[in-house]
Amino acid sequence: MQIFVQGLGGGHFAVDVSSLRDYRVSTLRSAVEGLSGVPPHLQRLTSGARDLASPSASLDDYGIEHGCTVRLSLRLLGGIDFQHREGSKFGGGGVMSEGQAAVDRRERLRKLAQETVDLNKDPYFMRNHLGKYECKLCLTLHNNEGNYLAHTQGKRHQQNLARRAAMEAKNALVKPQPAITVQTRNVIKIGRPGYKVTKARDLSSNQRSLLFEVDYPEAEDGAQPRHRFMSAYEQKVEAPDKGYQYLLFACDPYETIGFKVPNLKIDKQEGRFFTNWEKEAKKFTLQLYFEDEANAAPPGR
Repeated sequence: MQIFVQGLGGGHFAVDVSSLRDYRVSTLRSAVEGLSGVPPHLQRLTSGARDLASPSASLDDYGIEHGCTVRLSLRLLGGIDFQHREGSKFGGGGVMSEGQAAVDRRERLRKLAQETVDLNKDPYFMRNHLGKYECKLCLTLHNNEGNYLAHTQGKRHQQNLARRAAMEAKNALVKPQPAITVQTRNVIKIGRPGYKVTKARDLSSNQRSLLFEVDYPEAEDGAQPRHRFMSAYEQKVEAPDKGYQYLLFACDPYETIGFKVPNLKIDKQEGRFFTNWEKEAKKFTLQLYFEDEANAAPPGR
């Protein structure tokens, strides 16, 4: 089974899991490190609103099932700065304001993100002619790289990434398949082959028969002549006549030849339809029987 991890850049990658009950969070962190390059101590893994904080806990303890998505973000290291707080023995500096804390947080986030995120590979990162940075996905403007990196970890950017992934997945289902092209051989034709047609009748069944013998003396070694029946409405040489059909023979480097035969049902039973290609003599033979008079009495009986 698999679970999916949403990386820092918005991409997804799959992690193979043998058992959700036995698979630990620490093992998942190691797998994420190999796929994203983020060290385990900097990883913050969340599933829904729950933080996968306990390394010894299993994925089943957090309610993670097959096919669930775990989000990866950077964990901000640090804590309260007791050294520069008011009343400390090292000085009398005041407590950091909210604005200063936000600036410090963005700076630390920028440094951590630059260690793991390559902006050159971000498809939505762009620097405009004014020297500022734009997010082409959210259409936002940022003064510096740190501000852009903080934006990529925000809710708005992550929601737009999810919408884009859903739209691309939907479009992929209805994407037209590429046309299959068959490469044709450019062969110089040397003319029509010689042929012989023999009409006959089977006295035992009173069936009419046609025997075609076509000579291909200049055929290449390994060549195999082909034949097929064509309706009168497929050809463009004569006016269509539903009483006739055409039998075509083809083999490179000769031109394709056709014979006009009655439009009757062909007897395809064993021994009644015969083809043979004599490789030494390079002669193709085809014999067929019509079913129009198969059940009629033979002449003179």
